[in-house]
Amino acid sequence: MLEGLSRLREGQSRRLSSYDTTGGNWDAWRINGGETRELARITGPGCIRHIWATVSAEDEHYLRKALLRAYWDGEASPSVDTPLGDFFGVGHGVVNSYSCAVLNMSANRGQEKHAAMNCYFPMPFS
Repeated sequence: MLEGLSRLREGQSRRLSSYDTTGGNWDAWRINGGETRELARITGPGCIRHIWATVSAEDEHYLRKALLRAYWDGEASPSVDTPLGDFFGVGHGVVNSYSCAVLNMSANRGQEKHAAMNCYFPMPFS
């Protein structure tokens, strides 16, 4: 599955982002407790190959309390329904730096309320 990660593929790259639609430099969305936010709606076939998220929260348990849900191909139930930290390989919910082939987290000492996370699992959809 991962042996072809560095090889050129057919297709067209696209990017979805939380960029500042006002033209400013505020590349973030505030999501309050109990709020749901749609991060992306993609039509047609494709494959998600990279998810990058940075999170800042006052609650020390935010990696367990914030949920990530992903719905594939018009399904009513989510195919992914998990705490954010679990999705990015941090099931214990503790902010710390680590790296493996398909996941990583980057955090500075003393800044446990801030984390940057990457996921490189290929997630195809029709």
